Amino acid sequence: MSSPQLVDLSSPDFAAAVAPLVSQGTSFISDINASFVLTSGYLVFMMQLGFALLTVGLVRTRSVKSICLKNIIDASAGGIGYWLFGWAFAYGDPFYVDDNGSTVYQSNAFIGSQQFAMSDFDQFNYYKWLFQFVFAISTATIISGAVAERMKFQAYLLYAFFLTAWVYPVLTHWVWSPTGWASPTRVTGPLLLGSGAYDTVGSGAVHMVGGLAAGAGAWVLGPRTGRFINGKPQPMPGHNSVFFMSGVLLLWFGFYGFNPGTMGQIINPDGSHFAEVVARCAISTSLGGCFGGVVALMQYFVVTKIRTGRSVWDLHQAGNGALCGMIVITSGCGTFEPWAAAVGGIVGGMVYLPSSLFFLHIVKLDDVVDATTVHGTCGCLGVLWEALLSKQGFVEQIYGTTNPDGITPRHYGWWQGDNATVLGANVIWILAMTGWTLGMMVPFFYALKLLGQLRVSPEEEMAGVDASHHGGAAYLDDMSEGSTKGGLMYNDASYGFKDSNEEMSKRLVAMETEMRSLRKLVAQHDGNGKA
Repeated sequence: MSSPQLVDLSSPDFAAAVAPLVSQGTSFISDINASFVLTSGYLVFMMQLGFALLTVGLVRTRSVKSICLKNIIDASAGGIGYWLFGWAFAYGDPFYVDDNGSTVYQSNAFIGSQQFAMSDFDQFNYYKWLFQFVFAISTATIISGAVAERMKFQAYLLYAFFLTAWVYPVLTHWVWSPTGWASPTRVTGPLLLGSGAYDTVGSGAVHMVGGLAAGAGAWVLGPRTGRFINGKPQPMPGHNSVFFMSGVLLLWFGFYGFNPGTMGQIINPDGSHFAEVVARCAISTSLGGCFGGVVALMQYFVVTKIRTGRSVWDLHQAGNGALCGMIVITSGCGTFEPWAAAVGGIVGGMVYLPSSLFFLHIVKLDDVVDATTVHGTCGCLGVLWEALLSKQGFVEQIYGTTNPDGITPRHYGWWQGDNATVLGANVIWILAMTGWTLGMMVPFFYALKLLGQLRVSPEEEMAGVDASHHGGAAYLDDMSEGSTKGGLMYNDASYGFKDSNEEMSKRLVAMETEMRSLRKLVAQHDGNGKA
């Protein structure tokens, strides 16, 4: 039997023979990672349905069709805005390849400036565009529930475009591009406080920004008619708890794409495993939601027992509490040990009720779905939570052992043994997000208000925006033959008025007279004496 031939691993022949295999393996890794990100993006897109069902469940039947249409517009108008301008402002960084084959970015700390409408776009990076697109429209959708039942549709169309084309992309450039002033991966200048802001998955850039914009819209728009009487909030319960519950669970399902998918890969480019980081994101998401839901439920159970002597197991508290818990752990989901994610969920669950009561009773904000609390307050807490409890080794798995300079060690969570560097950078980041979002969205909403394009008339609101703006009610029993809800009669087949023009005119006059009487009554209750 012949002895085996020894192979000279350093020989040119061996290198030439192995090179195609290495190249092929690298190609497979890239394709697997692209497939992982695309699949995650599909899950995030399904959050649009979750937002829609949750909001539909919390509004009255007169506004259901409006909510459904607005969620489609979030995706479509928001997608157009992001395609035309959003990606370019966020990631359109000018760069060139030097003689050594290295990518050299030209400094632009504020905004990107190329690849508008995907011009000169590398087709292999299409999967990255898809994932960023679903993030952008998710941010826009957060606002829809807060301004439900009284915003004009054209105002909603304009703000969805404005947010995804300008407000959100500029913020994400600051923190997620390789040139942004707050980015922890910045290669064109010094890192913010030597670390950059850690908002890895977007508790701030997505949730807090969406929550701030939601609060701005609800504040400028004003409360629904009858929501406050003599300064006291009046109950306006939603019409379908099953829809609300379905929306919460669909959003929870979507978080399994939102959080793990942001890692951008499941295998490292060198072939080493990265799946444990992705799985860690999913575990953090699960524990955040579990603890958030239970803690919010128990808190409300105790509070109602103390205040009324009768305990209530409340579905709304459990659902929004779960979302709060997941949002608190979102930014740092890949850097938390399971116990840290569980405690983050507890924090989210505990914060939900007092924050919701604060905005309702103190600020007098009519936020139909509590988006300002769930996304705004808990998004802010999520940015702080990553700065406090990110574990060193886990941070290094995502960002590397050193800063982009290749020398300075990576900072990590203050309560995990590092100094407060990341906390300081993240506080600056929170202030920047607050100033930018409110500085953009408040004037935007006020401009629409001054132009008379923000809010429907009191008559249209009382009749319901479905009837006054969208051709009729969403449910068949509200527009079936002979139905006269709201003083109008609808035709099932055409969604048009069944009456003749003369009869329709009479009905509209009668409805207008009734609405004037209602306005006077509400004004008297409000104490201002104005009709």
